[in-house]
Amino acid sequence: MFIYERLRPTGMLFGLALIIIGIIFIAFPNLIAQFLAAIVGAIIVLYGLFRMITVLNSWPYLPNRIPLLIVGILLFIAGIVLLFNPDLTISIAGMIIGIFAALMATDRFITANRLKGQINVWPTVISGIIHLIFGLVMIYSAVVVFSVIIVLIGIYLLVAGIMFLLSATYFRDF
Repeated sequence: MFIYERLRPTGMLFGLALIIIGIIFIAFPNLIAQFLAAIVGAIIVLYGLFRMITVLNSWPYLPNRIPLLIVGILLFIAGIVLLFNPDLTISIAGMIIGIFAALMATDRFITANRLKGQINVWPTVISGIIHLIFGLVMIYSAVVVFSVIIVLIGIYLLVAGIMFLLSATYFRDF
């Protein structure tokens, strides 16, 4: 519980950042297209670092730590690649966000499995299902108009930020 209390403000800050970025994506889809690579890459790098730090801080006590650490490492590596390949990022933005959402869903399902019997895991499972649905929609939508993809990314970031805040403040599955 002590680790949770130390990491809670970081989780809340990350959730708020996702909400703000999501609103910007929705409001200015055409302007965001030129900055998409850096924004998406930075978010994925930061979340990968956050997951790795969270897992390493809880290493002695955390079951399923290897899969959770692998998710963090993969997110970090993907973010670095995207930061230095903006043309690639823009051309496959929907796929990238879809894969990110699928990794987030995997993280939520692993967390729910780990906490089963300790807390009510249904909010965590529902969060994972929402991430998975958004991921599948983003991957499917990768062939449609780019502005629509940017708006979908904004909506996903907004919802992911809200779910992150709820996880950090109410569900205690952080």
